Amino acid sequence: MEPILTLQGISAYGPDGRALVPPTELTVQPGERVRIIMEPTRFEALARIVGGLTEPDNGEVILNGTVGYMSPDAGFWEDMTVLDNTALPLTSAGVSRYERRDAAFDVLDSLGIGYAAHIYPQSLGLCERRLAALARALVKAPTILLLADPASMLDERETGRLVSAVMARWEADKFAVLYCGSEIIPADQTIVL
Repeated sequence: MEPILTLQGISAYGPDGRALVPPTELTVQPGERVRIIMEPTRFEALARIVGGLTEPDNGEVILNGTVGYMSPDAGFWEDMTVLDNTALPLTSAGVSRYERRDAAFDVLDSLGIGYAAHIYPQSLGLCERRLAALARALVKAPTILLLADPASMLDERETGRLVSAVMARWEADKFAVLYCGSEIIPADQTIVL
């Protein structure tokens, strides 16, 4: 079976020469859950490389599929409803407005927050914002989901709600998961960077 993601000796450095992403070798198989132990800010730099937003300074990224990314800072447009924020990734894919909204609502509803579709992000609690960010990451049906410290600042009940939502979608869709942070999702492999 062909890996979803292969990182061959990638590394990235900041303007000050500090390693943002240390030399990394990694292979992620379809449906595999991989936990990386590293600082969330470094994971975000890695996620930008995996998602094709920046190039590594060294090495090669081989991606066979699409990436969904959920950061701890959801980055919502506060003047847009949760539904429209969730539908945003489909805009560049040429999906019609009605199809985008239907797909976004379906994902929100599957995560148990369909009730929040027509409200604005600032009205949501922290856990609801994370679930809405997860919906936005899932709306394009990614083959790999990247989660940067998803349970940060959530209490035990909220963490349970988020993990249940991720695992229910993982069971249904079988995407690979690459995450950093506490071991909230059962990992098939753990990498320390």
